[in-house]
Amino acid sequence: MRRRGNIWVWLIGIPIILGAIAHWGFYFFIKSKLDDSILRASPHAAISYQNLATSLSGKIDVNGIDLVPVGMKQGIFIRAIHVSGPDAFAYLMQQIMAMGKVGPPASLKVVVKGIQLDISAEMAAKLDRFSSSDLGNITMNEKSRDVCMLSGGVSFTQLNDLGFEKLQGDMSFGYQYIVSGKKFYSDFDLNLDSMLHVTMTLTLNNVPALDAQKLMGVALSHLKITYDYSPEFGRKVTEYCAQKRGLTPEQYKLLLADEIVKELETKGIILGFGLKQALRSFLTNWGTLLIEISPPRPIGMFGLMRLPREQIVEKLGLQLAINDQLVTDLSFRILESVSLLRQNEAAKKKKPASHKIAEYAWEYKKIPVSSLSRYLEHKVIIKEHDGRTHEGILIEAKNGRISIQKRISGGKFTAHLLRSNVLSAQVWVRVKIEPPKKSASQQADSQKPDAGDAQSTTEQR
Repeated sequence: MRRRGNIWVWLIGIPIILGAIAHWGFYFFIKSKLDDSILRASPHAAISYQNLATSLSGKIDVNGIDLVPVGMKQGIFIRAIHVSGPDAFAYLMQQIMAMGKVGPPASLKVVVKGIQLDISAEMAAKLDRFSSSDLGNITMNEKSRDVCMLSGGVSFTQLNDLGFEKLQGDMSFGYQYIVSGKKFYSDFDLNLDSMLHVTMTLTLNNVPALDAQKLMGVALSHLKITYDYSPEFGRKVTEYCAQKRGLTPEQYKLLLADEIVKELETKGIILGFGLKQALRSFLTNWGTLLIEISPPRPIGMFGLMRLPREQIVEKLGLQLAINDQLVTDLSFRILESVSLLRQNEAAKKKKPASHKIAEYAWEYKKIPVSSLSRYLEHKVIIKEHDGRTHEGILIEAKNGRISIQKRISGGKFTAHLLRSNVLSAQVWVRVKIEPPKKSASQQADSQKPDAGDAQSTTEQR
């Protein structure tokens, strides 16, 4: 009986001991990797987390993450990051070169929950300065951070002007590699509350390994991209940019569609009637844009390059839908390299139209205190005799009293000031940008024929 009891101790005790070793070994392995990453990032940002949990199934949970860039008092807060991968035994074995294969795991899923970033007026300006500085990972000039520019992004200050005090969202990404079938599946999901939601799924065939140097022969089997643009956010951006350019919202939508078409043409893509109409429909209503590629047979990069241009839509199984309405006319042309070069040269030599669209900029302008009543619902900066400054929306200016709606800590309150205590006032107004005037010598130079043009004229004769 005693011998049988010893057998049960071995059968039950050893797995428990091995499980405990694997559990805590996995935990401390992940913790050391995480802490090492935080240490290496310290010259650029201060990163901290509240709690770390792991399980034998391969799940990793990190809660309460704060990421504060150097020079900032506040940064990004992330409620939780959940990682799912291979189980603890497989993961630990994989990291040991003598016992397992070195490389990325066969599957991985990362879910980031509760991303929050304060972009209130003062913070937005600091974030813009940081992103434009050498400390920021991505340095961008003012034009590249203009939501009204065709290929630009959006600045934090502009988002604040559009009514956002805080950016909130979630994201996830992951992949799975089937070794036996040489298939690779990937997905991506990004959601920014009240702004946009982007999803993508991708399937590749003939993937020999998870190695970037061995991906030349892979074939695309399926690609689906969904871009959901909030109609309310689209309306705000349209009105903002239309006002900035001195246009009505409808005029701005048409102008934006034309600019996109022209930009594609400079890259050699000529849209047909159906795609142009679909573009205008999306810019008018916003909502959901779906792009799906599902070729009858998986197609590789070299096969794609050899496809006849008139068969691209059919061979790729290309589908496009806007707000659940399928676009049936997907016709377009791709210019040959010679034709594209000639078209671009012609566009450069073409004289600009005489009726240029006026450009406008927003700036604070000093005005007499007595004229404040003309600027209700405008952003203002009011300075009192004692040196105090108030910035906000002017909601009332009469009977010797000035009322300003201010924002603080995500909330709003109204400050009431006596006009007799006000020293100066500035108002946020739209100012027309006048092009610099050419000097007499510059005008004379611009009227001279270009040497290249003269030579081409001689050759034609």
